[in-house]
Amino acid sequence: MNERDLRYFCSLVETGNYTATATQFHVTQPAISAALKRLEADYQTTLLTQANHRAQLVTTAAGRILYIKANQLLKDFSQMALEVQHANDRQVRLGFSHVAGGIWLPRLIKKFITVHLLDQVTTTVADSEQLLADLRRGKLDAAVFSSLVPERSADLRVNILEEHQLQVLVNVNSPLSHLETVRATDLKGVPIIARPKHALPRLALAQYCQQSHIQPNIIYEAATNALVEGLVAQNIGVGLVIADSVVLSDQVVGIPLASQAQLHCYMQLAVRKSFLPNANQQRCLDVLRQIRRNPA
Repeated sequence: MNERDLRYFCSLVETGNYTATATQFHVTQPAISAALKRLEADYQTTLLTQANHRAQLVTTAAGRILYIKANQLLKDFSQMALEVQHANDRQVRLGFSHVAGGIWLPRLIKKFITVHLLDQVTTTVADSEQLLADLRRGKLDAAVFSSLVPERSADLRVNILEEHQLQVLVNVNSPLSHLETVRATDLKGVPIIARPKHALPRLALAQYCQQSHIQPNIIYEAATNALVEGLVAQNIGVGLVIADSVVLSDQVVGIPLASQAQLHCYMQLAVRKSFLPNANQQRCLDVLRQIRRNPA
């Protein structure tokens, strides 16, 4: 058994014929047939059957098991290749969610300049879901992301870095600006400037309003927290953001949510359990873990 034979076999299962598999790998059909025969000889069982030379290939029970296991093994081979190639690289590849990036990247840049490591860090900003997918595929070494509940994962080491509250942004001329805390019922009928549906503040808004059976009156979707704050400054509506994610103007106040329904955003650091950092990469990760809200 070898990696090439497994790749041929998985393609045979997926395409159901020798011609398509041979075309995919730019080899002859006899080469594909030979690979299947080697696998069947190794496992001493039939993996694929065919009623006649024109019929689709049928996967046996043993073949289905091998297909599932081989797919996982091939993913491990690909990830191993990436890990080995990256082992001698001085760069550490860090990913940040849009929320975490806005809060953490300025601190990271300042800290890494101080310890003379900034030139050894590559940063990417993307949605949390995309970051974790890239982390699992070996395209990132670590990711700082945000979620409404702590992440639990079998293949990632996840540490909570910080916990942030969410707050409602209100114009100073709004009647809501005099409140000490905001309840979901206070938002009933109030124009709301929301983030897009995939963004954490939007998920928090939906959860917060749902607790009190309130339908939020969303009048505009803003691509960034800064735009939410800018529109609130124009007294167009109110917005829900994570505390510390925006710099408030004189026209905007941030009001915490009522304690009985308080929501929190967890800033978390995820590292792939299979990642074996070299000394320089480990140093960068250690520095990242040391960064806090009030860095020295």
